[in-house]
Amino acid sequence: MTMESEKTHIDKGIRKYLEIPNMYNSFQNLIGSPNHRKEHYTSHFTLPSDTKILDIGCGTGALMDYLPKGIEYHGFDMEQSYIDFANEKYGDRGEFYCERVGEQMYDKWFGYFDAVNANALIHHLSDKDTLFLFDVAHQYLKPGGFLITLDSVFHDNQSSLSKWLVSKDRGQNIRTPEQYLKLANTYFSEVKTELKTDHLRIPYSVFMMKMYKS
Repeated sequence: MTMESEKTHIDKGIRKYLEIPNMYNSFQNLIGSPNHRKEHYTSHFTLPSDTKILDIGCGTGALMDYLPKGIEYHGFDMEQSYIDFANEKYGDRGEFYCERVGEQMYDKWFGYFDAVNANALIHHLSDKDTLFLFDVAHQYLKPGGFLITLDSVFHDNQSSLSKWLVSKDRGQNIRTPEQYLKLANTYFSEVKTELKTDHLRIPYSVFMMKMYKS
């Protein structure tokens, strides 16, 4: 299985400005992302200093702000400007790669990582590409390691405003909790989930999955 070229991400019009690292970070600050990001990352990535982490779709490297020194960190993103920003800010603490995860398979990483992060990523991917990502993550994880995702979601009893705001996300494959879980169960039999409806200062819902490799 390889990644397909289907367009599932909008980067035109006003959304194009979010490809600029400082604009992206400023927008995230405006809608209150940092507080919720801190809660999410400190809940799931308070890990020993010898932990090995793979960050897929690492963006500007925000996860690094919540990791202890000594963590072995590898971050991947397809946006060169994000990688340049991350290298300038965090390059002394981790390795950053401008490529799609799985574009090159690293044999040395099979069964290597304790944790894989894919924050706000799979709602940008087709089902085929999501399954490819899950396959790569599963191969790279140690037994007992976990993959964690957090994505925009459509769900029952969601307000009209929340649905509208979620629909304006750059990612064009926003799913229901059941649809996300079905994909996860293809590779992971143990999945913990959480639906959050108060994720930001604006009405916005996200769905978290924490998938463990047996």
